[in-house]
Amino acid sequence: MKKRIVAMILALSMALTLAACGNGDSASNTGSNSPAANGEVDIPKQTIKMAHMQPEGTPEDMAMKAAKAKIEELSGGNITVELYPAGQIGSIPESIQSVQMGVIQMCIAPCAIIASFCEDIALMDLPYLLPDDPAVISQVMNDEIGQEMMARLDDIGIHGLGVWFAGFREMTSNTDINSVADMAGLKMRIMESNILTDTYNALGAQPIVVAYSETYNALSNGTVTAQENPAQSTYTMNFYEVQKYIVETYHAAQVHLFLTNGTWWEGLDDATREIMIEAEKAGRAVLEAELPGYTQDCIDKMVEAGCEYHQFTDEQIAEFEAATAPVYDKFMTTDWRKDYVPRLQAAFDEAMAAEEQGT
Repeated sequence: MKKRIVAMILALSMALTLAACGNGDSASNTGSNSPAANGEVDIPKQTIKMAHMQPEGTPEDMAMKAAKAKIEELSGGNITVELYPAGQIGSIPESIQSVQMGVIQMCIAPCAIIASFCEDIALMDLPYLLPDDPAVISQVMNDEIGQEMMARLDDIGIHGLGVWFAGFREMTSNTDINSVADMAGLKMRIMESNILTDTYNALGAQPIVVAYSETYNALSNGTVTAQENPAQSTYTMNFYEVQKYIVETYHAAQVHLFLTNGTWWEGLDDATREIMIEAEKAGRAVLEAELPGYTQDCIDKMVEAGCEYHQFTDEQIAEFEAATAPVYDKFMTTDWRKDYVPRLQAAFDEAMAAEEQGT
């Protein structure tokens, strides 16, 4: 019944034109020593709803459960959290729209889909923008420069609270991928994303948008012959059953944003806001702790089932990076993007250098 009501509201909202992205301010992810975190203030009673698309038991699900538990703990039970996993609220776009409309208060969603609402967020899918170190990605994107990107959501009624790395997106197919030449004519399932479309066009493939929930059937019947997803998605959605090769290309990562309804967020008292900030951190910490082992376990199981897995060499990465470089030129169409992307690249380079030096 709840899902039917949500669907009706979402259907009405589809006629609305989404506002352009802006430069709103983003709250700082600080405050672990706040009165709320220390249980020193009374929190207004309320029930909030959170959603995500991943199956129960996945690292994302464990992370959202940790966020729920932290909210209920720090509020002294005054806030009740209803968590809807595995797409119970609807598709990813419907979940984002539900947050935007205030039907639910929070969800996590991949940047590629959020870009349909705010195109600036698509920058997270620029090929080979992100370093191959998940800790560096999380560190940089949850610092001030990442908050600047999330602030682009403020003018469309959404507040971005955190950036969650959810794994590098591997390419899978029924023919092995070792060079750009191997991409020619490959029918690649993608999420709806201009940058992903441009990326695979640059590689000579044929990008085809297919809903996440319909991808298995599309692979099975030949509508598409390849797809890209983190290992845990490829495994939990059983895509590996109809794919032979799994290739770690490092071309992009699945990066989720932890989203809240903007009006709801602005209406919270300071203490309740601090609880939400702490909850996002708690969820992110669980995801970062659980993801590596879970990912490797998924890869191992897919190999045991008969798939072949390999990682790109530095030379292969260089070839794919060169082939997809023109995608940047197509994206750099505004002053903000032209300024922001080089600063983000510099922040990643600086963080990687510090990591290598052990500082």
